[in-house]
Amino acid sequence: GRYLGIATGDLAQALRLYTWNTALSESLYGPLQGLEITLRNKIHERLTAVFSAHWYDDARVGLRHGQQQRIAEAKETLRFQRKPLEPGRVVAELSFGFWVALFGPKYEDPLWRAHVRPVFVNAASPLRRRDVHKVLDEIRLLRNRIAHHEPILQRPLREEHGIIVTAIQWLCATTSSWIEHHSRFEEIYAARPH
Repeated sequence: GRYLGIATGDLAQALRLYTWNTALSESLYGPLQGLEITLRNKIHERLTAVFSAHWYDDARVGLRHGQQQRIAEAKETLRFQRKPLEPGRVVAELSFGFWVALFGPKYEDPLWRAHVRPVFVNAASPLRRRDVHKVLDEIRLLRNRIAHHEPILQRPLREEHGIIVTAIQWLCATTSSWIEHHSRFEEIYAARPH
């Protein structure tokens, strides 16, 4: 129905738009995956270097109740799957929302100032926590729309794709280059059905 509305009742056009929306979602999956994995790995590496590989259990990190609950759920999932509670597995089990929440206002001090800011090694200028949170949260919302198979074709996708690539660049130039090289987004975006 939403596609029919966009296509002003033209069923054939609605089906073309639906197919294009699916292709757009697919084309953004790789960049989103690259960002999520790079972000979590960089934070995990940094906090492991400062605290230990089990940083998520260390009270000095200052994780709030919501993040502690996500850690407990991740561990429970691994137990249920009869997998070892290795740090890499726990970290991989955490959602993108978990990582984005670490940039919320409650984590300004000491997590952001003392420990997380340095993971953004390639930012052109020093980043503020709230700006990073805003960017990552916007990306999280786009990711969730894609994951829930919702229409994204009316969003500013070219701008959002650029934001994803920029966020990856802040963290790792190599990953950013790889994503840009393999991304099919521009090709798919240009193929909008008329």
